Amino acid sequence: MKLSFKVFAAALLACGLLPRPALAHKFHESLAHLEYNKEARTVEMSFRLFSDDLEESLSRRAGRKVRLDKAQDTDALTLAYLQEAFELENRDGEAKRLRWVGMEIKVDVVWVYVEADMPEGLDEARLRNRIFFDLFDDQINRVNVKSGAALAFLVFKPGDQFKAVRNQR
Repeated sequence: MKLSFKVFAAALLACGLLPRPALAHKFHESLAHLEYNKEARTVEMSFRLFSDDLEESLSRRAGRKVRLDKAQDTDALTLAYLQEAFELENRDGEAKRLRWVGMEIKVDVVWVYVEADMPEGLDEARLRNRIFFDLFDDQINRVNVKSGAALAFLVFKPGDQFKAVRNQR
């Protein structure tokens, strides 16, 4: 039976025999989904991030090696990083504070879940997504926003500033 390189490398990584950078991905992209919960009057957010990128960014900020599956303060470090790198403002320019919901660590990606109180809804809200811009000059951050039947799709690249949520039906 022939094993592919990916299966073999994944097995070595799982056993801790292969350093993580050997499997580093070749593109740098994050994905965020925002959905307005009308009943709770909150914005529910989920972020799909590459695990090694998040670990690197958190390690730089903490001044020590951070492993998502080992550090006890991973949740707090991740929330603090997102609060700085992902900014949500209402139409009046009021910054919304993110609140931790949870995190799921997969093999090479991590899903991070946060929410923010936003009783005024997402109409005319503004976003700025600078996740991993501190690591990569080719980073692209995609954001999908859903509020009722309205959808908005935003893309952020290094140097981009706040962008308005413009709904598409």
